[in-house]
Amino acid sequence: MAEKPEEIDLKAFRARQKARNRALGLVLGALVVLFFAITVVKLGVQAAHRQESQQHAG
Repeated sequence: MAEKPEEIDLKAFRARQKARNRALGLVLGALVVLFFAITVVKLGVQAAHRQESQQHAG
C-alpha cells in the first residue's frame, strides 16, 4: 500500500523534529557540564586562597 503524501510529510517532519530535539539536548547537556566545571574550579580556587590566608595569619 502506498502511503499518502501527508503521512510521508508528517514522518519527515517528525524525523527532523527528533533530530533537532537531540541536538538541542546535547547542547543543553554540554552547558550543564560546562557550568558545573566552572563552579568546581572557582570553588577550588577560593578554597586554595582561604587556606593560604589562614596559613599566613596563623
